[in-house]
Amino acid sequence: MLATLAALVVGMMALAGTAWAVPDGIPPTVVGTVPTDGATDVALDAKIKVKFSERMKDRSINRNNIFITQVVDGMTMRFPAKVDYVDEKTPVRAVLKPLGLLHPDTTYTVVVAGANAPLGSVKDASGEALKETYHFSFTTA
Repeated sequence: MLATLAALVVGMMALAGTAWAVPDGIPPTVVGTVPTDGATDVALDAKIKVKFSERMKDRSINRNNIFITQVVDGMTMRFPAKVDYVDEKTPVRAVLKPLGLLHPDTTYTVVVAGANAPLGSVKDASGEALKETYHFSFTTA
């Protein structure tokens, strides 16, 4: 019985750091982007990176809450892209890979959804949402 109890405690400790993490009250922040906000002459085959202040919940990183937009004929349209989450020690980031080349001489805006976003927000590993939606723009070559 003692061995069973010890195994249960070890299992619960392992889960505490992942699926059952308690919110820490500190929302994540965006600490950097590639390209940087306002960048020009960005390559048409560029991968876009969003760096976060801490580990993120990988299921919260998806095309519904991190996406690329462009204005076409006065209408804001999403540019199709795949979104991946890379959890390295430094940096922790999301990578957007456009599905096709970006258009030349075009301004794009990247949206990282924060709390109260209609389709959900990005969240850190403890479940805290990005406080506000983050935007940055760049222009292609």
